Amino acid sequence: MTTRSPLAGAELPPAAASTLPVGRDRWLPIAAVLGAAACWGVQGIVYVLILDQVTIDGLTVVTLRAATATVLLWGWLLVSNPDALRIPRAALPGCALLGLIAITIYYPALFYAYAWTSVAVGTVLLYLSPALVAVGAAVFLGEPLTRRKLIALATTFVGCALVVQLYQPTNLTASAAGIGMGLIAAASYGTYSVLGKKLLAQYAMATVLAAYLLCGTLLLIGVKLLMAPGTWPAPREALAIGLVTGVLATLAPITLYTYGLRRLPASEASILLTFEPVIAIVLAAAVLGESLAAGQWLGAISVLAGVILLSVPARASVRWGVARR
Repeated sequence: MTTRSPLAGAELPPAAASTLPVGRDRWLPIAAVLGAAACWGVQGIVYVLILDQVTIDGLTVVTLRAATATVLLWGWLLVSNPDALRIPRAALPGCALLGLIAITIYYPALFYAYAWTSVAVGTVLLYLSPALVAVGAAVFLGEPLTRRKLIALATTFVGCALVVQLYQPTNLTASAAGIGMGLIAAASYGTYSVLGKKLLAQYAMATVLAAYLLCGTLLLIGVKLLMAPGTWPAPREALAIGLVTGVLATLAPITLYTYGLRRLPASEASILLTFEPVIAIVLAAAVLGESLAAGQWLGAISVLAGVILLSVPARASVRWGVARR
């Protein structure tokens, strides 16, 4: 899961959800969300393959990814929708903060979570994000922690402990830095989702996306030039890395997810996104030879179960229980 767009509309009310179209108009958005999940699911494998083929550091890879996505998006909007690039001055502080969290912090943290643990473990750690959002909402926004939320949180955090092998201190110490990066990535993504929704309530989706991508990319380039100014690959390699990561892992999934999210209830789209770690874990085993121990598999299933439980609206759970009875 990586630059997921908070391009989300609000959850459809029960009446609207019940009148969603069936047939092709129903399956196309489902396929779009699954396609987005597949794109995000392969990004960790792409990162590992890049490091195997090119002598390059992670900060350079994610900088090329962000810069390519920004250039392509701005070029497209310049041709198709120039008004979207007129960013209101009042939106700049919020977009700059969103870019700092969603690009400058999130991209490197997720990259090194993959590199210092594994693709499978890094992906599961990222799925702590909904649980962290629920805890943050309870602490800072006063949202109640219902029994369903508490069960989901317990399931998610226990699953995470199994995935990072908390029961084996030696393994935990060896990958402590990678686990820390995974937690930072999950926290930054959760914060990004909340901030993004606030901005999308005030400004057009394309404007928010263009603004925060630009701000985050400029900040990331600044960090890159400060920490590793001379470690750029050859132009052909840089172009290939930028196109693969900027299109496959950024623009394509954002477009697909936005298309699906506009036509599906937000909770349903969130549940469909749990297809991402399935893709990541299976391909990591097939392509990279990574494998999870039995306890880690149990943990991954627990994390996904918690995410699904958090994604289902409370009213939907009540209706389902009544219908079953």
